[in-house]
Amino acid sequence: MTGLAIALAALTGSGDLEHRITVAHGGTDMAAVYRANVSIETRQRGISPPNRQSTAQCHWQAIVSIDRVLEGPSGASPARAVASDRSIGGHRAGTCASARGAIEREVSDRSPAVREHLIAVAEADRRNLVAELAATQPNG
Repeated sequence: MTGLAIALAALTGSGDLEHRITVAHGGTDMAAVYRANVSIETRQRGISPPNRQSTAQCHWQAIVSIDRVLEGPSGASPARAVASDRSIGGHRAGTCASARGAIEREVSDRSPAVREHLIAVAEADRRNLVAELAATQPNG
């Protein structure tokens, strides 16, 4: 588990940011579980020489992607990506290695916004989900 996952787990009480909705399909209830996954990309600019002032800066971006898994009487379906359009970014003075903890805290501090985005994506996906389930129902 990465430091970010640990920070998000401490903030939310679990290892995942997830949201569940229930949809009726073919006389049974199906649970759609939406999970937000956060990955951080860093890029260091500048140098940090031992005998001069450092010009290093760490530019970072946290990419939020959301996957959907359907759970029903016959088990769970494979995860399907439904959104990856949200990102959080910034920069810190110093090397990326030295800024890692501060970046993880900053992303963790923004987890309420990630949760709001997760819920909005789940609600927006409901129509698509119902259409996909209807397409799998046999005609007749």
